[in-house]
Amino acid sequence: MTEYYRHFAFVRSVPAEFAFTLYGALLALPREKRAASWGAFLTVSATVCVFVVTLSTTFSAARASRLPQGSELPVELAAHLSPLSMLFLIGVLFLLASFGLGGSIRSRRLGTATTAVAILRLIAVFLALAPFLHSPF
Repeated sequence: MTEYYRHFAFVRSVPAEFAFTLYGALLALPREKRAASWGAFLTVSATVCVFVVTLSTTFSAARASRLPQGSELPVELAAHLSPLSMLFLIGVLFLLASFGLGGSIRSRRLGTATTAVAILRLIAVFLALAPFLHSPF
């Protein structure tokens, strides 16, 4: 189980790093661009969501590593899996929304195209991750 948490934390840190880099690029744009402001907000929101998930899974891995080999995962750690999965999906949603909004910084036509692609990506992400996510429902 410890290896699961380590892998979980590593994989989920990558979108946070990407969102933070995108945020830095959006800060360089002129202030009068509303799409850039909203894009910056969405990327910061994505970064915060995924960063919380990464920290939580890293500390969970540290705690799980102290468990005896083959022992059950404590209830309080197991209870965090579902909310962390949902928080990660919310972060992915924010990140994909910022991708969709990104084209609007250049033109309305490009904004429509990037929004359509972001929606298709969102559907693909949910279909790909659905079997692996812990749902509270």
